[in-house]
Amino acid sequence: MQEDPEEKIPRAQKYYDNPWLLLVAGLAVMFVFYTLWGLAEIYSLPPAPLP
Repeated sequence: MQEDPEEKIPRAQKYYDNPWLLLVAGLAVMFVFYTLWGLAEIYSLPPAPLP
């Protein structure tokens, strides 16, 4: 079974084969997710009563 050297590699496989891109994408997704979650928590809190 010889593989064709002219065979095109799918675009998604090129992305998945790049560990640095996966690292950056993972960090970006977690940063955005937790930032949005934190902002939603802040906006859902009732105003604190002043003494």
